[in-house]
Amino acid sequence: MNVVSRRSLISASAGLLLAACSSGPVPVDTYYRLEPATALSPRTGGPIEGLAEVAPLRGEGIVNGRAILFRRSATELQPYSYHFWADTPASMLQRQLIDALRSAKAFDNTALPEMRLNRDYEIVGTLRKLELDARQSRAIIEIELGVRKARGGAAVLLKVYTADIPTGGDDVPSGVKGLSAGLSQICAEFIADLGQLPRS
Repeated sequence: MNVVSRRSLISASAGLLLAACSSGPVPVDTYYRLEPATALSPRTGGPIEGLAEVAPLRGEGIVNGRAILFRRSATELQPYSYHFWADTPASMLQRQLIDALRSAKAFDNTALPEMRLNRDYEIVGTLRKLELDARQSRAIIEIELGVRKARGGAAVLLKVYTADIPTGGDDVPSGVKGLSAGLSQICAEFIADLGQLPRS
């Protein structure tokens, strides 16, 4: 290697080193959980008789991915870089829904399908939206929930629940708090609707 080439290599290496030092810290991945639902009022009229099984919610497309989504326009979604859910949204929502139903004593008992218990009701759902609108500092969540009798499969409740919550900031942590508040609102509305059903 001649002197000129060696000097060029040294200069290039020095330039790369300076560029690495001048760039900021490397971003790290951050993971989030949906917070527990706020305290819920007991179901009107007491618990529905029997055991309800909450099936895993279905997630439509990228909505059930681990990346947290933000809305660029009415028709365009993109994932945040470095911001992820700790679990798939459908799994988190299933657990939150079970906790909410137990807290409100909506049924005599509420369980996961893995328990393989003799169920009287099945609760099924589809997650349609779980996204942030950073331009307007809002959190949007939309879930379709249904209750059907295990024997015969007759539907006793089917409804789409939507929450659109102001987040008070355009950062991801504020958005996650907004989505948690939206989920609490939906759980409360769902339990209120259950209160209109007969106990048996």
